[in-house]
Amino acid sequence: MFEPKPKENIILFPHRIAPEKQVRIFKDLAKELTEYEFIVCQEQNLSKSEYHDLLERSKIVFSANLQETLGISCYEGALAGALPMVPDRLSYSEMYSEEFKYPSEWTKSWRSYQKYKKLLISEIVIWMSRYDEIVASEKLNKLTTFLHENYFSCNGLKRVLFDGE
Repeated sequence: MFEPKPKENIILFPHRIAPEKQVRIFKDLAKELTEYEFIVCQEQNLSKSEYHDLLERSKIVFSANLQETLGISCYEGALAGALPMVPDRLSYSEMYSEEFKYPSEWTKSWRSYQKYKKLLISEIVIWMSRYDEIVASEKLNKLTTFLHENYFSCNGLKRVLFDGE
C-alpha cells in the first residue's frame, strides 16, 4: 500500500517554463512568502523519481496557467497528496471542484496579479495552514477519484461512444 511521505512547507510549480505558464507570478509569490519553500521543478534537473518524491513532500502544486488542456502535473500532485491550487479557467474550470480553484482574475495577467496579489497570498497562507484539515475532509480523495474516472481513464470516452451520453 502507498505510504505517504511527511509533508513539508513546499509549494511546487510543476509546469514547463513558458510564458503561458506564468512562472513570474510564482517567483514573485516566493519573494513574499519566505516561510515556505517555492520550487520550480524545471529549474531543478530532477529525475522522474526525484520529481515524484518532491510531489509527495509538497503541500501545494500551484498553477497560474493561461493555457492548459488537461493539466497532468496538477493531477499528479493531487495523487501524491498535494493540494492543486488552480485558477478557475481553461480545463481547470470543469475538472476541479471549487475548493481547489481560486478566481481566474487573480492571475489572468501580470497587471491583474498585482491588483489581487494580497488576496492570493492570503489564500495560500490559509491553504498551507489548513493542509491537514483539508486532507482529512476527504476532498482531495474525492477530487482524485473524480479526475481519474472522468479524465485520466477511458471511462468518459466509453460513455460517449457506447452509452450515447
